[in-house]
Amino acid sequence: MQMNRILLTMGCALALGGSSSAQTGERERLEAERAAIADRIAATTSLLAATREDRDRSTQEWAVLKEQVDLRQQLLANLRAERRAAERALDRRKAGVRKADGQLEALKEEYGEMIRIAARFGGRDDWWQVVLDADGMTQAFRRWLLVEEYARNRKAQAERITDTAESLRQEMTALDRERQELVDVERDLQEQRDQARRVARRMESMVADFQSRERDLRDQLAVEEGRRAELGKAIERIMAEARRAAERSSTGFAATPEGQVIGAEFTANKGRLPWPVSEGVVVGRFGTHPHPSLPGIRIERRGIDIATAEGGSVSAIFSGRVSNVITIPGGGMVVMLDHGSHRSVYANLGSVAVAAGEDVRTGQAIGKVIDLGEGPRAHLEIWDAKGSAPLNPEPWIAR
Repeated sequence: MQMNRILLTMGCALALGGSSSAQTGERERLEAERAAIADRIAATTSLLAATREDRDRSTQEWAVLKEQVDLRQQLLANLRAERRAAERALDRRKAGVRKADGQLEALKEEYGEMIRIAARFGGRDDWWQVVLDADGMTQAFRRWLLVEEYARNRKAQAERITDTAESLRQEMTALDRERQELVDVERDLQEQRDQARRVARRMESMVADFQSRERDLRDQLAVEEGRRAELGKAIERIMAEARRAAERSSTGFAATPEGQVIGAEFTANKGRLPWPVSEGVVVGRFGTHPHPSLPGIRIERRGIDIATAEGGSVSAIFSGRVSNVITIPGGGMVVMLDHGSHRSVYANLGSVAVAAGEDVRTGQAIGKVIDLGEGPRAHLEIWDAKGSAPLNPEPWIAR
């Protein structure tokens, strides 16, 4: 029966698939990561501008360049991941366009079939003739229902065709956008490759200069090692005295309710503590590492060195109480803060703005950095209040 054929040709709208929320989240995460790395590269560029013309600071320039190379490698990895994400998005968008186009053609074919069936009846008057020719009221009512349902489905099919055509236009617009985003990522990727090559060439050009100045560099290193040794002895002495005092008495800062609260919060905020400087680059890492230019020489650090602007402010990484302010002969001033469970040490200071026994808050300025010959560097150490060895500060401060 032709009425049954009408029912069989009813189409249903198919939803068009877009980019998943997971993929959108991946792109946003990569873009945020890229912005953070770019900010750190900008900081290295600023520091390089201050050291490039000063031959005495060549080791600092080398360290900043090395950090910039590492950052650019991270940025390249980020851009490659973003390119892969953009390629996947582009492929999904192409598939979406093909799907939308196929749906549109299928809907048009179904709609055409409905028109052809209607034409066989000669128009709406003939439809009513079918109803009037029914054998009895029951059959007439059923035929009338079929006629009404056909009219509704024909209208709905036209609306689905309109909606699908609009979806197809949106898919095509999005496809063009995805293509442009991929082009932009490719451009950024090539630009960063070129920048990385230029930095690498600059570092290569410095090698010959280091070789010609090896004696001077060794003398400079000896002075730096002497300062580090004096700082290490002073801190060890302070920590030993603090442990002995804690064993003799239970009235120290760590034993007070305030000290216990701050100690718990300090530990809970590992990885989120602010940097001690507003802008800087780590140029000396915790532990033992080879000298950047002198073969066979290794440098041991109990904290990290952060290159920053000359005269830059150094701030507390967490609330606490100033336990000590000391001066290292030829090595500037040192401030130690008691955080209850831990201690933080700030060295290479030309001046200090706090005194022993004073309470400080997170981010409060405690001094200004000084240039001791290799460029302005803030030195940061973190110690467990009950331990006898320093901790690596980098996992504690926010990236």
